[in-house]
Amino acid sequence: MKKNLLNQPLFRLLVPSVYGIMMYFLILLINNSLGQLSETVLTNELLLCIVLAYMVAESVRLLIVIFERRVQENLRKTVNIIYLFVGSLVIGSVVTYLIVYGYYREIEEAEYFSTFSSILYKITTIYGINAMFYTLFFLSIHLLSIKNESELKKEDLKRQNLEHQLEIFNNEINPDLLFQSLETLISLVHHNLNSAEDFVDRLALVYRYILDNRKKEVVALEDELRAAKNLVYLFKEKFPDQVTLTIKNEVQTSSKYLVPNTIPMVLDCMINGSIISPWQPMNIIIDCAGEDDYVVVQHKGNDKLSNNKYIKNRFQNLHETFAFFTDKPVIQIKAYGDVFIKMPILEINDNL
Repeated sequence: MKKNLLNQPLFRLLVPSVYGIMMYFLILLINNSLGQLSETVLTNELLLCIVLAYMVAESVRLLIVIFERRVQENLRKTVNIIYLFVGSLVIGSVVTYLIVYGYYREIEEAEYFSTFSSILYKITTIYGINAMFYTLFFLSIHLLSIKNESELKKEDLKRQNLEHQLEIFNNEINPDLLFQSLETLISLVHHNLNSAEDFVDRLALVYRYILDNRKKEVVALEDELRAAKNLVYLFKEKFPDQVTLTIKNEVQTSSKYLVPNTIPMVLDCMINGSIISPWQPMNIIIDCAGEDDYVVVQHKGNDKLSNNKYIKNRFQNLHETFAFFTDKPVIQIKAYGDVFIKMPILEINDNL
């Protein structure tokens, strides 16, 4: 049996005594004998009520332990709950009847049953009902505990899933970018070694950024912009005059954070998912101070006829990753021929 409130030593010690005193007052009230309180505080009847409370509570608790072990997960079934209530009523009544009967026979030395039968039946009824309330209290705690555990498991599974998505997102190394960069590098090596060396340095910076931040949850916005510039440099070697990057409000990047590799990933998907030519250039604008604390990436929409499924999956991962950190969604919209991708700026709680 799980260690709930009913099994706590302090609860088992204090609550029955308090409940026994309350039962004593109730019995006096039923018998119109409250005037006896002015005669004495500690009486045999008061001690009897406290002992009854202890014995009934422990007897019903033992019944619950045995019953729960036998039915286990089926305790929530209606028929089992009915059996438990009936069993607690019977156990509570039998224990009370035997103790009160013994008290009047041995302590009070009553010779005739008729002299105490009335009070015996009253006390038995009261403590029998008390046993059912005790069972009701247990079931309330038990069912609430099951519900809380279920909710915690759901939240834990959700957290693990989001952490897994975050790990995939952070550890993601785009193989297409690597192959494209190597092809560009091969071309550069044959006609411009200096440009090839610069290209290798920028390529190394791009992948070093990915590897250095794969274990981090958030990074500064200025680091993301620096990585974005390095990535665009690689694409400009392939599209010399067709790819440009403009950053607005770059000075307003302090104390702003994003998920690692967010902007480079978005730029990579934009460029690889669009038709780029001298007549249809890719002019990318990043606004670091968008409305409602968003970083906005904008470009003229010119999607390829068949979009890569890999790109769609990366954007899906982007949505799920940001959902782990904030209630604000990643927004993707098209308006007046332009594509806008808005990513919420993450807040860092310095008190944590």
